[in-house]
Amino acid sequence: MEPGLKGKVAIVTGGSKGIGKAITRALAEEGVSVAICARGMEELNNTAKEIESETGIKILPVQADMKSVDEIKRLVSTTVKEFGGLDILVNNAASTIRGSVLDLPDEAWYNRFDGKVMGYIRCAREAVPHMIQRGGGRIVNIGGTAARSVSSNTAANGVANAAVANVTKFLSEDVARHGILVNCVHPGIVPTTPRAEEMAAQRLPPIGRVVRPAELADVVVFLCSDKASAVTGQAICVDGGRGRGICY
Repeated sequence: MEPGLKGKVAIVTGGSKGIGKAITRALAEEGVSVAICARGMEELNNTAKEIESETGIKILPVQADMKSVDEIKRLVSTTVKEFGGLDILVNNAASTIRGSVLDLPDEAWYNRFDGKVMGYIRCAREAVPHMIQRGGGRIVNIGGTAARSVSSNTAANGVANAAVANVTKFLSEDVARHGILVNCVHPGIVPTTPRAEEMAAQRLPPIGRVVRPAELADVVVFLCSDKASAVTGQAICVDGGRGRGICY
């Protein structure tokens, strides 16, 4: 069964590097035209040119900050104008904030929620009407395993990622009648630089090796495809079995 993605249009936020770049490449390899956004234009342009040359698929770089409603509106409208519609949204843009519950100041909490949780909501709010016009769509929210496993220095990340999973479930129920499926993917330790890979190799998961960005991207592509036509409202970990919790 073909994934049914050829000719689709996607937005990948935070698509210029790391996991977002891997997801952009994987979608393009399936014939999806992709708009990518981030705050840095130079890196966006470089990534767009690189993936276009590899796949022959148009990659549209759009500078946008997830904390800005106006910039998100421009991201979506520019994508629709360039490609003629929108089928897929991958919410990935976020930054990491380290610190414990008692150490983090209010501003750190506000920034984390504004950029990630509210950023994801803003993007979905703008994207859904265009997906309805197309007769359906897919939204994949990238969270993180800190949503399920607490650590003393990842409090804001964990709470925000748990909120992302919660928003995913609520949104999936709101839009299912329109043929739009919404899921969450929690990456574990997925190193995107040689140094990060070296550090991750010191704490290997049960599969005995580091999880590659491309492997996480494959799960996202599956959730966007026809093969996942009955999967919605779910939160799926891609961590090589590192997580010790049992989630029903």
